[in-house]
Amino acid sequence: MSNTLDVKDEIPGQWLIRPCEEYNEELTYCRGWRGRLYQRYMLGEKQDCAPIAEALHNCMFWLQRKDVDELKKLISYEEDRLIRRKLSAKNNDVWQRRSEPPSDWNAPLPDWAKKRAESIGKQTEKPTK
Repeated sequence: MSNTLDVKDEIPGQWLIRPCEEYNEELTYCRGWRGRLYQRYMLGEKQDCAPIAEALHNCMFWLQRKDVDELKKLISYEEDRLIRRKLSAKNNDVWQRRSEPPSDWNAPLPDWAKKRAESIGKQTEKPTK
């Protein structure tokens, strides 16, 4: 395999790669006080920022040296990240999934909603000077 600019088009999964600036922003947030606060109160523990740092390193090496191995590592990181994101959405049990819509989904609006809709329609523009 050649080490030229067109190598990126030959490797499957290259569309997953984000600009290196995004990896840097993600790492900065992970290590910053806001990120640590979120990790403590939402996740219950400190998150390891090393994988993000490694992804940034791989991205920079890919840009500077066109190293195909670094590109493959970066694609692997992005695939793992995508899988984790999809799993967290799938395992979200906060909302109950419906098999059919509610029985009264097309019921008439309550009186307060009708009055509000009418008042919104009656609003006029302010006269210009």
